[in-house]
Amino acid sequence: MQFDRLLLIQPNHFAAHNERGFVLAEMKNYELAIASIDNAIKIYPNYADAYLNKGNLYALRKRHDEAVAAYDKALTINPALASAWFGRGIVLRELNRLEEAVTSLDEAIALAPDHAEAHNRKAIVLLDWGRLVEASHAIEKAIDLAPKRASFYHILTVSKRLSPGDPRLRAMEELAQDMPSLGTDDQIALHFALAKAFADNEDHARSFQRLIAGNALKRKQSAYDEAAALGFLERTRRAYAAELMRGDRGRGDPSSLPVFILGMPRSGTTLVEQILASHPQVFGAGEIGHFHQATMALGGAAGEALHSPEAVSQVSDEQLRRLGASYLGRIRDLAPAAARIINKTPENFRLIGLIHLALPNARIIHMRRDPIDTCLSCFSQMFTDTVPYAFDLGELGRYYRAYEATMAHWRSALPANVMLEVQYEEVVADLEGQARRIVAHCGLEWDSRCLSFHQTKRSVQTASVIQVRQPIYKSAVGRWRAYEAFLGPLLAELGIVDEAV
Repeated sequence: MQFDRLLLIQPNHFAAHNERGFVLAEMKNYELAIASIDNAIKIYPNYADAYLNKGNLYALRKRHDEAVAAYDKALTINPALASAWFGRGIVLRELNRLEEAVTSLDEAIALAPDHAEAHNRKAIVLLDWGRLVEASHAIEKAIDLAPKRASFYHILTVSKRLSPGDPRLRAMEELAQDMPSLGTDDQIALHFALAKAFADNEDHARSFQRLIAGNALKRKQSAYDEAAALGFLERTRRAYAAELMRGDRGRGDPSSLPVFILGMPRSGTTLVEQILASHPQVFGAGEIGHFHQATMALGGAAGEALHSPEAVSQVSDEQLRRLGASYLGRIRDLAPAAARIINKTPENFRLIGLIHLALPNARIIHMRRDPIDTCLSCFSQMFTDTVPYAFDLGELGRYYRAYEATMAHWRSALPANVMLEVQYEEVVADLEGQARRIVAHCGLEWDSRCLSFHQTKRSVQTASVIQVRQPIYKSAVGRWRAYEAFLGPLLAELGIVDEAV
């Protein structure tokens, strides 16, 4: 590396140490990159750009608290460093410190008014916060500054409906006429943005054409291994037999603090979390990876069980107690005064067995919804690779069937009263009755604030961010019927073709 040669001659060249760290980061040698930047700081302690680079590296590695500290140091040295305010705002959103995130992004915008991405990021934070009108203003400004950034239009269509004559919709359609000029990610974003806009205007055929195109591009980017994914679920069902799940030997941590809301994505998990998190004794942490992290940190047979379900037979009672205690320690920091803390990660349905063994008094809420509505809603979202089975209708249908088989297994294997099953359509039809069931399952006294869930001020960072800001509505029930003619591969895999016609 050319910087190594320069540093042999000038070992105190702080800028070279900093730039070397930047190059190492691009090569994904992150720890060496941080060490190189630290060398620059040792030589020149007031080097704001080095602290900025360090903050960016910590943010990339999801070491969010350390990233904020680095950005703060950079800004102490140079308060006019717009990129540090920008990076700080992004990381504060990850920490759910939304008010501070908006303030940081506003500082970046004040210093660099034409920073289109700062306006976009501000819009995203405001959406999380439920400040929808302000969010749409922020994303409109971003579009004005960068009218060919397709990802901005996607955020716009999330924040508001566009009527057929809206100039923004016309701009999107014009941009789509020159689709090959866009990068793949922008093409995907534009397809999903147009799909949402057309769906809002009940132009179902054109909407679905865009969903097909956007998902096809996503599938090409994905390394999804269907055989491995379905095989994992089958092996899980074999490994966690009823005898193991209902054994009477002492295991796990007995705390009743944790609540897990899980199921398929787009099944209503965010709605149920919002209802329950409106209770004054409950904290909704959203989709957090704390159980996975605790298991990985413990290592041994428990860590291996995340990927090889058969390893659960080798996990000792002591390891299970340590795993439960580690998870509790991690989530208590999120809300020290809460009586219940919700982990609303849908994919935790795959780990119910390990969760129950480590936390036998944790309450589990399984959210269910009409399978076709669930799958169509998944197909309609611009998911990342965390939901890789959602990009192809056939793969989506096969995964849903494997999920159903897995939940049927947990239903029969778990002890009574551990898991409550809640049907989305029943919540919509009888909010109070279902909300009372949910609250009672968590061992809490009823609180009527759960019925005003849409007024609860909290961060929501899922695809349902808009829906949970509204009172209960029924328009999503049976939504698939408007798309029935396009759903053949999905319906065939679900095995319910005859019911759909």
